[in-house]
Amino acid sequence: MANPVGRPRTSINNLPDNWRDILLEIGKDGGSIFEMVAAIGLTQTSWTTLKKDNQDFSDYVDECLLHSQVWWEKHGRKMASGQAEGNAPTWIFNMKNRFGWADKVQQELTGKDGQPIQQAITIKVEFDDDSEIQP
Repeated sequence: MANPVGRPRTSINNLPDNWRDILLEIGKDGGSIFEMVAAIGLTQTSWTTLKKDNQDFSDYVDECLLHSQVWWEKHGRKMASGQAEGNAPTWIFNMKNRFGWADKVQQELTGKDGQPIQQAITIKVEFDDDSEIQP
């Protein structure tokens, strides 16, 4: 067998035994993906590789990120009802950047089959029989 080039790919076996508990705790506390990466001792590149290579890991990460979003949504609800303190603009900024929230929906109009919209202007000029065109 030829010598492998570069560092071996990260696998589940490289993670701490309790990696699931670590990620879930961070997610349920509203933590970010970067907190998760750092907590289990990976680099962003290794994290991305592991998500691509291992569907179970990827699915579990998605579940933990869902818990994080739920935490933030609940916190926003508590802020709105006066049950929690917080800064609404900061909360909104966080939701937009972390969870893809937006103030508006952008719509794009196209013509048939996605082509540009065709525009046509028809000018109809009528003359009386005894009219002349003046320069």
